[in-house]
Amino acid sequence: MTNALGIISFTSPAIFVKGISNYRPVAAFSYVGRYRLVDIPISNMTNSGIQNIQVYTNGNPKVLFDHIGSARHYNINNKHGHIGIIPVMADGFSSEFISDMEAYWTNIDEIEDNVHDYVVIAPVNWIYKANFTDLIQAHIDSKADVSMLYSHYDETNKPANLLNATLIVSGEKGEFKGVKRYIGGPATLDVSLDTYIMSKDKFVELVKAAHDYSPMFWMTDMLNTLAAENKIKVNKILYSHPVFPILDLKSYYNSNMEMLKERNMTFFNDPNWPIYTRTNDSSPTIYLGNGTAECALISNGCEIAVQLRNRSLAVALKSAMAQSFRTA
Repeated sequence: MTNALGIISFTSPAIFVKGISNYRPVAAFSYVGRYRLVDIPISNMTNSGIQNIQVYTNGNPKVLFDHIGSARHYNINNKHGHIGIIPVMADGFSSEFISDMEAYWTNIDEIEDNVHDYVVIAPVNWIYKANFTDLIQAHIDSKADVSMLYSHYDETNKPANLLNATLIVSGEKGEFKGVKRYIGGPATLDVSLDTYIMSKDKFVELVKAAHDYSPMFWMTDMLNTLAAENKIKVNKILYSHPVFPILDLKSYYNSNMEMLKERNMTFFNDPNWPIYTRTNDSSPTIYLGNGTAECALISNGCEIAVQLRNRSLAVALKSAMAQSFRTA
């Protein structure tokens, strides 16, 4: 068992998927017609030996309660582990605008009582596969206050859109200077994966300091404030494997479509690093007449009466998403 508390964070209001975000939190979005986005960070944590996990959500948590349930399907040892869903409880603010640090503040007593020495914070809107045990050791070896995971992009590997992603600002020697929101511009980018590793004591210290500054302070605001005052040492850990962002409707669509590429599906469909999810009995897909599908994402319950191949992928994905949201 890894000596860390796992925290799955929620997204800021800047991350908005048109047509879906109004109805459920990002954590409950369907992915490739099989998973919920929350399954990805939970599976990374449980595969890494993290058995105590808190899932924070600032939207209607009903779907997450139904999906996560007892968490046995995530390979959690219920005698020694636990996954808790913590809805954001607003005090004088709309829950839509409550920051991640303020959400942690409302649960600070439970965090302080946790027996683990380290905290791993992972988002629901960045899809990647990572061994947090190795990352925790890298953080310990760095002797930094906070370690953050990032991906490097240039013109050769940059996704179609990264608007609203968090960029890392570095000094001349590569040292961490702060973060900022990406609104377009340079082609060479160091993009934060909104994943943080630190000791539990440092995490509690940051949460309390953020609450004293402002209940609207996010983790990024806290890091910027302390970096400007040279009061924090941040270690940047490069992640060089495939990453798929969920930042808006276009990136959500693209990140689903990327799983049609064999190299990406092979990377994630790893029997030694499974993505756990809740499975439900549902109607199979029906192919009517000459209906066929090739290189397409099709959810259960769809009726396919046309030939779906290559350029018809949008039809397949929209059918899959529509069906998954109707039946959730």
